Amino acid sequence: MRPRSINIFLLDGDPDGIRVAQISMSTIQAIAFRKLQMKQVRATFPELGRPGVYLLLGFDEAQPDRLMAYIGESEGVASRLQYHAGNDKGVDSKPFWTETIVLVSKDENLTKSHARYVEARLIADAGLNPRWTLLNSQKASEVGKLPLPDRAAMEEFIDQTKTLVGALGCDLFKVVSGDLTNGNKLEIPASVSAPNVVFAYRGQGFAAQMSITASGEFVVKKGSVARIKTTNTIPKGTVGLRSDLLAKGILVEQDGGLLFTSDYIFSSVSAAAATVTGAAANGRILWRLPDGRTFAEWEEAENSAPPLNPEPEC
Repeated sequence: MRPRSINIFLLDGDPDGIRVAQISMSTIQAIAFRKLQMKQVRATFPELGRPGVYLLLGFDEAQPDRLMAYIGESEGVASRLQYHAGNDKGVDSKPFWTETIVLVSKDENLTKSHARYVEARLIADAGLNPRWTLLNSQKASEVGKLPLPDRAAMEEFIDQTKTLVGALGCDLFKVVSGDLTNGNKLEIPASVSAPNVVFAYRGQGFAAQMSITASGEFVVKKGSVARIKTTNTIPKGTVGLRSDLLAKGILVEQDGGLLFTSDYIFSSVSAAAATVTGAAANGRILWRLPDGRTFAEWEEAENSAPPLNPEPEC
């Protein structure tokens, strides 16, 4: 991760409509659009006829909180998307699909072999995010290993792809697990880093610690223990998340509890608390600092603190 400048062009002026994102001085572009806008996109962007990779995004209609994705590649992305759109039944049907992101190169140097390599790497990386259900029926293989210079170029393509996809509002490739204490975070000046605070939440059958990243995300720390039993108040989404974390090995049963085998980023303090306790929970008052302050009290104090570099009074 490093600082980047990204240009996002809104074709129809709608922030949720057809968007084209590109990193400054790069030849890679990401085109995002709704499935229903595909005809317009194909007519507007002829580069969709070139080799590239694509993401089909949506959710399970039976479980709206279950995010779903499919990652593919093609020698001609536009025709492949048209195939998916016209195939409502069978193994290639994608009934969940509502949103699309296509990654292509503007200089026509991307080949099908390159696209297959990128597809394989993206499938592997997306599989590490338990918030999403990846619908690829089998793992893509990096068929025909690329020469070293090409692999280096494709690794840069993959790196930029993740950045562009995130900038377009999709967290499919967001790193949500792993030991965040081992230098995986962006180095930023200490003056703007998140405070080095650790909150705790303990009770019968669970004991967890939570820290905050420099970007304000909530991390339940490796070694925390969640309660194995759940109550009937547990949010439906939390049930699915706990199941996914168990399937991924991020949570493992141990000594009558569920052990976090790695750090895990949550979207909110309450989502973290609910996962730990197995019940509906208001994390703002349940997570506490060693001095007894709740997260809500700490946050209020942080937000009311004077700016680091106040402007001089006239």
